[in-house]
Amino acid sequence: MNCAATDWHEKALPALIRLPNKLLLLVVTILILAGCSSLTAVDEKHNDTKTPESLTSFDQVPYSSLLLLPKSVPTRIMSYGSDALQTVSVYEAQRDSDGVSASHSAIIFIHGGCWLNAYDASHGAGFYSALANTGIDTYAVEYRRTGDEGGGWPGSFNDIQDAINTITRSLSQTNEEKNVYIVGHSAGGHLALLAAASELNIPKSVNIKAVIGLAAITNVTEYAKGTNSCQTATPDFMGGKPEVRVEAYKQATPHLERIGYPVVLMQGDADAIVPALHSESEHAKTISIVNGGHFDWLHPKSDSYKALLKVVTAND
Repeated sequence: MNCAATDWHEKALPALIRLPNKLLLLVVTILILAGCSSLTAVDEKHNDTKTPESLTSFDQVPYSSLLLLPKSVPTRIMSYGSDALQTVSVYEAQRDSDGVSASHSAIIFIHGGCWLNAYDASHGAGFYSALANTGIDTYAVEYRRTGDEGGGWPGSFNDIQDAINTITRSLSQTNEEKNVYIVGHSAGGHLALLAAASELNIPKSVNIKAVIGLAAITNVTEYAKGTNSCQTATPDFMGGKPEVRVEAYKQATPHLERIGYPVVLMQGDADAIVPALHSESEHAKTISIVNGGHFDWLHPKSDSYKALLKVVTAND
């Protein structure tokens, strides 16, 4: 046992030696525990959740730290359906006097959360705000998920299709020419890739530069076989296990070769929620982040976020 150093033993040792053995043992035990308790209190104080300011590039980002990030209010809310969840929060970048933003890029973002309605788009508000502050217009898609009426498979997927069609139609009606990136994180990455591989009604005037999966789930059949809490949520999303709903799982697995845009799969090599095998494809460019965790992509101070920013501003 290595507890806080004390100097009581030098002064008290002669008196302690004269005590009966049982009493001596009791006194020494009490003194040792007192020293350990004070040290434990100090350790707990220094193990508080890291604030955004204290994060270093060597830290993996915990989910809780995303909720501490500074955030702004969306510029406006778009609807792409009649359900209250079928909305898009638009975080517009600041414009100069000529109405031009610092970046020529725009991001359509589909959030993750194991497809569960326990996790909505709000956990990424700091991420959307940070992107807008760098000059990137960000369209944060909300959608019906497992637990919502109409959510799950295929409702969630249909929502993403409708959202992308609505957003790109809106973009086609502006005077700005934007480099548009469809980006999804985790389960949202799965839906983004799946939608991009389907028949979308994207106006020809809209310039889709790439589809980007951040720790994206690219094989739901394999993912459903895992044991972490997100993997075990997959059958709930799909309405059954892979061996029961074989055809549905095939339909829900993105065929990257069918996507008519460049595909980029970005993966942290220390991600404990989505295994690295999901980023392995001959039909995509893969970018791996050393010591990158699952939620790092959404934190502006992380190496993963900086890598994403480099990709989406490459054509500015």
